[in-house]
Amino acid sequence: MVVSSVFHDFPDLERLEALIDSENLRSQRVLEKVGFTREGILRKYLIVKGSTRDVVVYSLLSTDLKSCSLV
Repeated sequence: MVVSSVFHDFPDLERLEALIDSENLRSQRVLEKVGFTREGILRKYLIVKGSTRDVVVYSLLSTDLKSCSLV
């Protein structure tokens, strides 16, 4: 509901992005269930407690809303 509200409230907004730790499979699955598209991995992108981590990039375009479960 929040995602469709954001696109409704900001009609010029075309893209939402989410960056998820590559090991956080549950969060990745949640994004996929609501229609986000996995775009790739940013290697060594994030520093957590002194070590670098990979993150997965997901996106949702305003034009994607009609084909996903957010409508």
